[in-house]
Amino acid sequence: MLRMLGVSVLVLCCAACERGGIDSYAEGVEAQNRVLMEMVAVLEGVDDEASAEKAADRIEALGERLGEIAAQVRAMPAPTMEEMQRISEQQRKLGREFQHKAASQMGKLAEYESLREAWSRAMNRMAAK
Repeated sequence: MLRMLGVSVLVLCCAACERGGIDSYAEGVEAQNRVLMEMVAVLEGVDDEASAEKAADRIEALGERLGEIAAQVRAMPAPTMEEMQRISEQQRKLGREFQHKAASQMGKLAEYESLREAWSRAMNRMAAK
């Protein structure tokens, strides 16, 4: 589960921004982190099947947003080597923060099928080309 989470973080780091446009990959990484943290916050509110169903709907919506974001980022020109180094460092920092916060919530994905499926679809939308 943690490996899947790590892969998700890396994919998200390359694929996120706010609904509006972004001007750089670095801005995309920051925006991606906000979306990730929102997804974790959704999981934090789950304590039964009914709340899991409601949370799954919200995660689906966030997955749609991530798909849109990924398309915007992929349309950007390739970053320079210097920019890639900055992005990589930023990804590591934000990824650690996300993993720390998300670790306690990942069990809910195993416990509630609707959440697991919604989370998986969100990650797939983001990674789709």
